[in-house]
Amino acid sequence: MSRYLFSSFLTKIFSHFLSYYGATFLLFGLAVPLSGLILAWLGIKHSILISVFFAVLYFLGLNWLTPWPALIFFLPLVSVIYKILFWPAFHLDFAKNSQGSERGRQVSVVKMIMLAASIIGPLFGGLIIHYFSYPSLFTVVAVLLFISVLPLFFSREIYGRFYFSIVDFYRFLRQPFWRRTEIALVAWGIDELVAGLLWPLFMFLVVAETAVIGGITSASSIIAFLSAYGIGLLADKVGRCRILRWGAVLVPAGWVLRAIARTPVQIGLSDGYYRLVNEGYSIGFYSVLYDRANVHPAEALKVILVREVVMNLSKVLCLVVIGLLVAAFSSLIPAFILAAATSLLTIFI
Repeated sequence: MSRYLFSSFLTKIFSHFLSYYGATFLLFGLAVPLSGLILAWLGIKHSILISVFFAVLYFLGLNWLTPWPALIFFLPLVSVIYKILFWPAFHLDFAKNSQGSERGRQVSVVKMIMLAASIIGPLFGGLIIHYFSYPSLFTVVAVLLFISVLPLFFSREIYGRFYFSIVDFYRFLRQPFWRRTEIALVAWGIDELVAGLLWPLFMFLVVAETAVIGGITSASSIIAFLSAYGIGLLADKVGRCRILRWGAVLVPAGWVLRAIARTPVQIGLSDGYYRLVNEGYSIGFYSVLYDRANVHPAEALKVILVREVVMNLSKVLCLVVIGLLVAAFSSLIPAFILAAATSLLTIFI
């Protein structure tokens, strides 16, 4: 794609793209401490249960965007409510129930389940779009989400009510011992943002063929899936911090390879390498974070919320920086260099 077409695309679309996700991250980062009050009142099970209804509403909203385009202004709020209800509850439940001696393996199992969904999902999604339509896909996703929470209707509450104070949480957040961890969380947030939002966009701009992009993504996901369990076992054996540090050293090379990739083969190879080393990076990172949450069980929820606040607010600042870099260079490459440089900072955790 020529520089002119790329710049034209950015000027018309990219600012709206950044604004949409920036608003979502900002709202979530500011409002997520409220999830502590919600969890203290509703408990983990009911928080997850209610969150799914907002997830269903979000996908139905995507389905209704064509006849009612004004919904685009309300969907970020719906997405934020879902995230507030679901993610802190999910992480708190995992931190409390995973076993310290096997936490690396257990994190890897969760990652494998998510990777399996990312492999199978595009296949079935593509078939639904091909034979039916995008609205049909959104409807199917909404139905599956609702079915996924049916077992919760027949289970008891995991944890009862407990006390939580937002004032105490912000005091906890300001404590000096969090500074190194906050640096690592900022770095992780930037890597997650660039990998999740900008890399798929870059692949589309360079490759353009959705079938080829789907093949690259599926192949990379299979590589990550096959390696995840072994990395989890290794993390428990040699230490989660060591695995994280290895990943922090290897991941920047993945971003450099992505930055210089220009053909489908090069993009596939760079994506495969990044996904492989990122498994060790992410398994180590989440395992260490869950370990931190279990050092003082009474503070577990606060540790989880520190993650959400710091990562999401850092993503907002990162989007501003990326917007300036893209405006200056008319390219996404500087964002990859930024991710390569900052990913090294995760060793501070």
